[in-house]
Amino acid sequence: MTIETVTDKRYSSFYVDELDDNDVRADSRRQAVEKEIGLPPQVSRELEKILSEDKYSGDLFGPNSLFSASSPPPDTAFNSSIFTGDTWQNVAGAKDKFFVFSAFYDDRNPKIAYIRVIAATLTRNSEQVKCKLWYNNPHKAVLVKAVNKPIRENWNLKYSAYFVFCILGDHEVPDAVSVVAKNKTHSNHLIVHNHPRTRRLLEANAIDFAVCVKPLHYEYNNVTRLIEFIEFNRLLGVSHFILYNHTIGSQVDCLLREYIRKGLVSVLQWQLDIKSQKEIRTEGLFASLNDCLYRTMFRFKFVLMIDLDEYIVPHLDRNLTELIHRLSALNSNYYRRGAYSFQNAFFYLQWPDDSSQVNRSSGQSRISNSLITLLKTRRKEKLHIHKQRSKLIVAPQRVVEVGNHFVWEFVPKYTVVNVSPRVAFLHHYRICEYGGDDCVKTASVVDKRTHFWKSALIESVEKLYKNFTLQCNEN
Repeated sequence: MTIETVTDKRYSSFYVDELDDNDVRADSRRQAVEKEIGLPPQVSRELEKILSEDKYSGDLFGPNSLFSASSPPPDTAFNSSIFTGDTWQNVAGAKDKFFVFSAFYDDRNPKIAYIRVIAATLTRNSEQVKCKLWYNNPHKAVLVKAVNKPIRENWNLKYSAYFVFCILGDHEVPDAVSVVAKNKTHSNHLIVHNHPRTRRLLEANAIDFAVCVKPLHYEYNNVTRLIEFIEFNRLLGVSHFILYNHTIGSQVDCLLREYIRKGLVSVLQWQLDIKSQKEIRTEGLFASLNDCLYRTMFRFKFVLMIDLDEYIVPHLDRNLTELIHRLSALNSNYYRRGAYSFQNAFFYLQWPDDSSQVNRSSGQSRISNSLITLLKTRRKEKLHIHKQRSKLIVAPQRVVEVGNHFVWEFVPKYTVVNVSPRVAFLHHYRICEYGGDDCVKTASVVDKRTHFWKSALIESVEKLYKNFTLQCNEN
């Protein structure tokens, strides 16, 4: 693999490509990571151009301002919450669809700091934009140039998730930012997350976990599966769940309100005006994954990037904390680890239910009698290799760009650990991936590892479901 570098040291040590310990090229690539690695050439050229130009400071109420003299300045009562308030907003005056969702201060490279905006626009020939930096002082605003960089998993569809880099230069960290087209018309206002004054100080020895889930869509209303997903992951040690609401049904809406009230779940509205699968991949899932990556940064030590039909299950440990301790003990180079990759195992739903679960207890509710992680104990014998349907636990502060099945970019000197399936792997509960029922003919084995948590899972599900029926009038 060729690694592009730039000569200007201002841009060095910015990104690093993924390292794979099992890759035959690992030794040479491991040496390369110790060197300063540069930006992709098209981005570095644009950054060099920007940083060589004089900074432009706009007059808030002047003839070229974003607000007219008669209009009010932006709201300066900035919300410090990391989990609520962000929505997709339009970039007015753009020639094609251009939307922005959230903004994060990123200073992990000591040589350059910027605001990283999660956006969506044309995959090719995206429009050049600028950033308006807003401060608590309503009379202070700065207009700076920006750099667009598509998030790489766009499947060559018309629109892609994007990073927009607002280059701060010598400017202070703003409280909010607006992305504007050439006409400089203000149409969006993004609170800047990861601001130094709002960052949580992570305890050195604490290990905590959050879960990121791609947008819920097609009026998702499967209460049973959602309760099971949340309660099982809580037993494994997860303390918070971040979900994105494209469209959900009334019952799931009521359930999530109860979880939100308890502080266990955060839900962000995700109404992106781009056609899923036809124009952009799966409701813009790569924008949501990277938004969640940065949203959990400085808040959680580890984040699971999984879907609602997937579980990262330890096979030697009782929970994820013990799993992480085991993985760190197995490798002396633990402090270079930026993510853990877990191989995928299909537990096809077409296979028969576990015989010990068929005689269901009459004393349990219908939800406990239909827990998929207990009913489906037959899995495909052959697991997928890493990077093919594998899923991740990431250390968010060490990751630059995350994909659906692997990390695209790490902060320099960090890498991925490919976890042995003897230790843990991904339990994936679904129908045959190519349609039909042919998958049931594949070689399979019985795997009852999830029954280790059976009693605790049923107890927690029963308690939650009882409360749900009372709150949501479910019969």
